[in-house]
Amino acid sequence: MHEDDLPLRYEKCLICPRRCGVDRANGRTGFCGMGAVPAVNLAMLHHGEEPVISGTQGSGAVFFEGCSLKCSFCQNYDIARGPTGRGRLCSAEDLSSLFLDLQAQGAHNINLVTGGHFIPTIAAALIFARGKGLIIPAVWNSGGYESVESLKMLDGLIDIYMPDMKFFSPRLSADLAAAPDYFDVCSEAIDEMYRQTGPAVITEDGLMKRGMIVRHLMLPGQLFDTKKILDHLCSRYGNNIYISLMNQYTPFEYKYPSMKLPPALKRKLPQSHYEAAADYLASLGQFNAFVQEDASGDELLPDFK
Repeated sequence: MHEDDLPLRYEKCLICPRRCGVDRANGRTGFCGMGAVPAVNLAMLHHGEEPVISGTQGSGAVFFEGCSLKCSFCQNYDIARGPTGRGRLCSAEDLSSLFLDLQAQGAHNINLVTGGHFIPTIAAALIFARGKGLIIPAVWNSGGYESVESLKMLDGLIDIYMPDMKFFSPRLSADLAAAPDYFDVCSEAIDEMYRQTGPAVITEDGLMKRGMIVRHLMLPGQLFDTKKILDHLCSRYGNNIYISLMNQYTPFEYKYPSMKLPPALKRKLPQSHYEAAADYLASLGQFNAFVQEDASGDELLPDFK
């Protein structure tokens, strides 16, 4: 993929499932809120991921601005709404240099956070970086709302997929992310991700080399939704993947008053609900799983610019 060809990918943008069709190459923005040039808000060694990703030295996290999902409870609210004016605009060559710098700092992997609306440029950047000596795994860290067609651009470039599976109920995903088709789209996307990576591979030092971790952040009052998602993942992939059951939901209205949350989400997740879901996951025979002892809130969130 040549960098000169990248604007064509954004002229009538159909990259994400929203399929806005806007001309991002010439300054228009769609649902993601971004133009055609990736904006990187932060690149850092991040120690807050699952142990097989963070390891001892940290994951080389690259946080992109904008998002094609924009959940109303987003933990990365600072940067997900669109350009902050403080991000670094990066060409594919710039991104490749950034990846190599993180590798030089000792990162176990390159962790691409919410980059779905920039897939063509990120794919080109990974090709450039591999040609220049990038040898650590590339991790795709996303909300799970991505088109199969776009994910195929990453085939052979991404070693580890780390998508969310946020919602089962169309009503819930419509209310909280304006995406009533979320579960169907996410299911197809995860099928494609698994096709590309196959079963999880863990090295002797406890790091994931290849495979998939599907994350699910539990929401207060939605235990039924959580169980439906766990049923789906366990029946379809079993212990060929890892499931990360997360309990750090935090209603950030105190921090971002403009967030509009329904009453049921203006509270933290009851620990008893989380324990019930963890027990349910174990009852399904899933031993490749991550669970959390205590809610971490926003303690592990990076300080975005």
